[in-house]
Amino acid sequence: MSENTDSFPAALAAERKIARRSFLLAFGGTLLAVFGAKRLVRFWEAHRTQPLALPADGVAHLPRGAALAVKVPAGEALAVRLDDGALVAFDRRCPHLGCPVVWAAERHRFECPCHHAAFDARTGAVLFGPPKRGLEPASLIDSPALTGKEIST
Repeated sequence: MSENTDSFPAALAAERKIARRSFLLAFGGTLLAVFGAKRLVRFWEAHRTQPLALPADGVAHLPRGAALAVKVPAGEALAVRLDDGALVAFDRRCPHLGCPVVWAAERHRFECPCHHAAFDARTGAVLFGPPKRGLEPASLIDSPALTGKEIST
């Protein structure tokens, strides 16, 4: 049984052929995506590897359950004196979309008001919400006091 291929409107070889313009557009778009992604990863890594440092003397006065937002060169950090007296400090940016995290003293956790995420008070780990990773810890160093404002929620 033989088929008549002449009556078909497009030949199979012509169908497989890709136009030069389509190829160049696809290739250029792929290159832009790869180099853009590499640049974004480098930017992210550079900003993640710079730890936030809070002056130890600037947060030593915090009473139990209180929080202090401190402007530091790498951004803003949030220091909290927990009920047991321990002092914790984290980057104030939510890892999901960068909204400022607040201390919810009555619930003993950090919260992101933008997308209703919550983070563990001691470790900064995600309790619930859209973030895939926890808060970045901030280290306490001995340095001249930076200005901060006490906040309560």
